[in-house]
Amino acid sequence: MVGENQKNSGSPVSARQLQTLLSSPEGKTLMQLLKKDGGKLMQEAASALRQGDAETAKTALSKLLSEDEAKALGDGLRRQL
Repeated sequence: MVGENQKNSGSPVSARQLQTLLSSPEGKTLMQLLKKDGGKLMQEAASALRQGDAETAKTALSKLLSEDEAKALGDGLRRQL
């Protein structure tokens, strides 16, 4: 996902850029949304990724990221890249 969000230069998002985005008001709000169920879906996604099951991880995250507020926040963060 991070690799998909690239500047026009084609460079991947750096850890510093990601830290800046997540520290922004939009990033903080998005993180709160991702933790709203106690982080269960995030834990499920992380566990699936550790096991090499990207499809299950994607499904878990899509449940959270499909909400209108999360979509709007994600769009705003992508524009900041």
